[in-house]
Amino acid sequence: VFGLVYVAEAFAPVLKANGGGAIVNALSAVSWFSFPGMAGYSATKSAAWNLTDALRLELADQNTLVVALHSGAVATAMGDNFPIDKVDPHQVVTAALDGLQAGATEVLADDISHVIKTTLTSDPSRYAAILGG
Repeated sequence: VFGLVYVAEAFAPVLKANGGGAIVNALSAVSWFSFPGMAGYSATKSAAWNLTDALRLELADQNTLVVALHSGAVATAMGDNFPIDKVDPHQVVTAALDGLQAGATEVLADDISHVIKTTLTSDPSRYAAILGG
C-alpha cells in the first residue's frame, strides 16, 4: 500500500507538469475476497484498491488517469504457490494496455476477476463456488 503512495508522490508532480498521464496499480481479485492463509495479503490488496480510488479522485484534476488492474493468480513465481489455474502474464499486460487506451478506471484482466466482482454484494458463502469447495 505504501509503495503506491510513494510512487504517486514521486510521479504525480511530473505527470502534472507534462499535462497528465496514467498510473496503473496491479491489484488482485483478492482485493474483493479472502480465503484461508491469505487474510493479510487480501486485506492489503483491499486497502490498495481503496487507495487507488482515492488517488483517482485526487489526481483527476491534473489529467492523470489512475487504473485499478485486477486479475486472479498469474503464472509467475508467486502464482506458482496457488494450486489453481493461472492467467498468462501477457493477457494481464494486454488487458492493462487496452484499458489505458480506452481510458478505463478499472480493468478486469481475466474471467476470475469478472466472476468475483459480480459477487461483491452476495452472501459470503459464494466463496465455496469460487474456491471449488
